[in-house]
Amino acid sequence: MNAVCPGRVQTDMGGSDAPNTVEEGADTAVFWLETLDEDGPNGGYFRDRQPIAW
Repeated sequence: MNAVCPGRVQTDMGGSDAPNTVEEGADTAVFWLETLDEDGPNGGYFRDRQPIAW
C-alpha cells in the first residue's frame, strides 16, 4: 500500500493557477504506482514519482 500527494492541481479545488495539470497530478498514482510489480516500493508516500516525508 502506498500513498500519493498529487501537489496543487488545476481543478476546482486547486484553482486555474495551480502548477500541475490534471494529467501531471495523476501521473504518480495512475501511470507509475499502479503499474509497479510486486517488488516495487511498499508503504511509501510519493509525489512526482519520488518519496516524500510523511
